[in-house]
Amino acid sequence: MGVSVRRALCARVLVLAVPLAMFGASEVDAQRRARGPAIQEATTLLASANPDEIRLGLETAVTVGGAPAAEAIGQRIRRGLPADLLDSAIDSLAALGRREAGPVLFELTSHRRATVRARAIDALVAVQAQGADRALVSALSDGEPSVRSAAALGLGRLGARSASNELFLALERGVLEAATALGQVVDAAGVDRLLGFLGRVPLDALTPGFDELFARTDVAERSKLAVIGRLEGLATPEVRTYLATTAEVLPEGAVRRAAEAAAQRIVE
Repeated sequence: MGVSVRRALCARVLVLAVPLAMFGASEVDAQRRARGPAIQEATTLLASANPDEIRLGLETAVTVGGAPAAEAIGQRIRRGLPADLLDSAIDSLAALGRREAGPVLFELTSHRRATVRARAIDALVAVQAQGADRALVSALSDGEPSVRSAAALGLGRLGARSASNELFLALERGVLEAATALGQVVDAAGVDRLLGFLGRVPLDALTPGFDELFARTDVAERSKLAVIGRLEGLATPEVRTYLATTAEVLPEGAVRRAAEAAAQRIVE
């Protein structure tokens, strides 16, 4: 496909992608009718054996958007793609943010390549696919560390509070990213359980979880103060540095004052 043809197609697609909210009812209807041919063009490009045309098809589908675009990309994935194009297709589904992409992404969480499984997990989170939390819980037991890490972080981004116990078990098994996710989802009892890992896993693996706890508005002040108290009890230079830097970004209040005071009481 020549450069001039590509430019013309991209320009046409960009026009079609103007948000519908900018138009009146008649313009919206016209815009929707115009999307049909654009999706057909994307589908035709995706069916090509030419990698450049497939890439243009992915770009076109993402620009046009909507469920048909997600379905077109999903169908092309199922027909098979080279490794680099498969990665691009998964990223395109994530960019679309359509839940209709869920079925093919669920399939890809069992792909033979770990990088594809991890990418599919990230995309499932991006599209907020129904049942994504269950798929990610299963992926916590994947044989590849990068996939387990992606699953743990994804559960945190999903706010999957029902997966707290599975995340604690993953942390026990050495999936250190589970600490970050736990900081995003645990309740008060979970805070105490997370603190139980102090001294058992590296501090720098736990502090991202504590950062998440301190940032949450639904975590009680007493729980945040309990974290500071337990950290002060370790009295290490690393804890002192962490509390001092954390205090700098905390809002004014009892928690910030407690972090500042605890840092000052720890002798270098």
